[in-house]
Amino acid sequence: MAGGSAKGRLFKLAIGLVLVAGAAYVIVGERLAGTSADAVVNARISIVRAPIDGALEMSVRGLGARLSANAAVGAIVDPRPDEIRLILLLREEADLGAEIERLERQLSTVGTALEAFVRQADTYEKGRIRQLDARLAEAKANLDAANARVRESTSAFRRATELSDRGVQTAAGLDRARSTYEVNTQELESARFRINYLQIELEAARAGTYLGDSYNDAPYSQQRIRELELRVGELTSDLNERRRRVKTIQTQISSERVRQGKLREARLVAPAESVLWEMMAGPGEYVRKGQDLIKLIDCSTVMVTASVGERVYNSLKVGDPARFRLLGDERVYEGTVARLAGPGALAVYGSLAIGVSQAHLTRFDVALHFPTLAEDRQLACGVGRTGRVVFSSRPLDWWRKLAADFGI
Repeated sequence: MAGGSAKGRLFKLAIGLVLVAGAAYVIVGERLAGTSADAVVNARISIVRAPIDGALEMSVRGLGARLSANAAVGAIVDPRPDEIRLILLLREEADLGAEIERLERQLSTVGTALEAFVRQADTYEKGRIRQLDARLAEAKANLDAANARVRESTSAFRRATELSDRGVQTAAGLDRARSTYEVNTQELESARFRINYLQIELEAARAGTYLGDSYNDAPYSQQRIRELELRVGELTSDLNERRRRVKTIQTQISSERVRQGKLREARLVAPAESVLWEMMAGPGEYVRKGQDLIKLIDCSTVMVTASVGERVYNSLKVGDPARFRLLGDERVYEGTVARLAGPGALAVYGSLAIGVSQAHLTRFDVALHFPTLAEDRQLACGVGRTGRVVFSSRPLDWWRKLAADFGI
């Protein structure tokens, strides 16, 4: 009996030592596990700024209102948009219109004068050709007369020569007959040259060139026609250039009217799924372009910011696994370390919704990404909720998971 009693005591002692060791393991494991001192659900702040000057109209006014992506949050209406550029374009269009009318009048006037000179040149050409035809007919008549005189003087000179040979005709009579013959012969040759000259002049006139001693190769009317044709070309070129500029300015005016329409009213929309966090201007207030109007929490950037001790911080690296549990909620979210900002991490909180306390700054800052936390519709972008982050496993994690599964 004594031996059995001793064995029983030894067994109980062994069981007690195992239980004590297990409790010590649990206590020490729970104490030494890497946990955060505090952890807060955080997200990036998105600021909606005024795109134009004008009066602010708000369609959402309640702080904390949930907004879907591209949801309208308000509008800005400017009753007095800047129309200086549009006015200048319209003025330039009017000036060019006046220029076009002036050039068209000048072109019409020059065209009328050109038609008159064309008619005058045509009349001159026809008259000149008729004149040359008449002179040529006269020259041919003179040629016939010269031929007749040559024939007559030739006969007279022949008779005088015969009479002189017989001694009947005096030497003086023979000389007069010879002189008359020679003069008539030269007149005949002159008449032939005159006909050739007039034929050349007529052919040139029919080709549009006029020959003469008292005028140039073209009459005054044709010279004026050439000058006016050059002037018509210049005016047409200027007119086409003005019309091209008008078309360009009309296109610019259309674009400016569209731009004026955009400047007259601008819609304000949420850039992503958001929560209305702060209103920095009130409805009806006149705001300036670029002024901050609304602060929104960008729910697509939900993260957890936490502070840890130096020992835990130095054991972490980006990408390490972590778990997060909200206070009062048994759900556990799996995630990873996204940023290690270290001590005094005030600057990195400038664009986040939840700032940091002085106590947080005395510890070491860690930012973590939990994908399922951002997708949890029950939290409704629960920025500001607090909890705790665990960076390594603890002995009782299995019990916590089991309790969470059964809702204990």
